[in-house]
Amino acid sequence: MKNLAWLLLAALPLQGMAQERMADPIARPCYYCTNDEMSERARSLGVGEHYVYNSASQTNIQGFNVTNVGGELVATHFVPPAWIRTQYNAMMKLYQSSSGRFVDQWGTVNLQPPGSPHVFMEQIQRDTVLWGHHVSDLYPRHLEARETVRRMLTRAPRFDFLKADTEHGRILRFESQLQGGSPLISRLNILFFLGWVESFFDYDTRQWVYLQSSDGRNLIQESADDFVRPDGSPRRLTNDREFDPYFRQRAVWAGVDVVGTLPDRYRDATYLCSRTAGKIQCLLQSVTVPPV
Repeated sequence: MKNLAWLLLAALPLQGMAQERMADPIARPCYYCTNDEMSERARSLGVGEHYVYNSASQTNIQGFNVTNVGGELVATHFVPPAWIRTQYNAMMKLYQSSSGRFVDQWGTVNLQPPGSPHVFMEQIQRDTVLWGHHVSDLYPRHLEARETVRRMLTRAPRFDFLKADTEHGRILRFESQLQGGSPLISRLNILFFLGWVESFFDYDTRQWVYLQSSDGRNLIQESADDFVRPDGSPRRLTNDREFDPYFRQRAVWAGVDVVGTLPDRYRDATYLCSRTAGKIQCLLQSVTVPPV
C-alpha cells in the first residue's frame, strides 16, 4: 500500500497543472486538400485560430486565423509555430493507417521486473526480464512493474517532441483524439522474443499509461474474464512451452481452474477455457511433442 499511496500523491501536482494549462491546439484533417480547400476547412470551423493539415502529407500543416469581417468569415494564413510543426512531423511519422494509431515501435528492450537481483546473469530467465506477465493486473506487483515502464518512457529522448512547447507545455492534438481515437502508443518489444508491452500517452495528465501486453502469441490475461471470449463463450488458447507455467500461474491468481497434467516433454499446449455455473475452467486438450 505504501507504493500505491506514493504513486497517487505523485500524480496530484500533475493533475493541478493540467487544470491550469493553456488549451492544447487541435489539428483538423483535410485529405489531399489544396491550399484553398484547407482555407475553406478553417472557415468552416468558425472564428478563431485553427490548424489544418493535409492528412496525406507528413509535413503539411497550416495555420489560419478566422475573423468575421462585415459578416463574412475570412481565413488569414500564417505559418504554425516551430513547436507545432515539430510535433506534427514527429507524430505523422508514427501514424499507422491500418490501425488508425500513432505507434512508436521500439527495438528490443531489457528492463528488470520488481524483485530482480539487478546483477548480470549468464543466462537471463523470464523471471529477470520485465515482460507482459509482470505488468498484468493479475501479477501481485504489477503497479511497480508499470511504474518502471512509465519512468523509462517519460525519460526517453525519442519523446522529447512532446516537450517542444517550452513556454506553455502545450501538445498538438489531432481531431480524432478528441473522441478517444488515434492514440499515441509506445510498443516495447521485449528481449528474447517475450512479446511486447504497450502504453498510451494520456494528454490530460501528460503521463504514459499501461494499455496491454502479449507473450508473443496471446494477449496477456488481466482478469478471469480474459480467459474466455469477450461475449463469455469458450476460448481456445495455445501456449508455447516457455510461457505455459506463467499462463497457469495467472490462472491461479485469477481463480481459474486449470485441468490436465502436462507431460515431461512438450512443445506447446492447447487449452479450452469456458465458464460453467459462474466458474471458469481451462481444460488441457492437446500437446505438441517435439521430434526425437
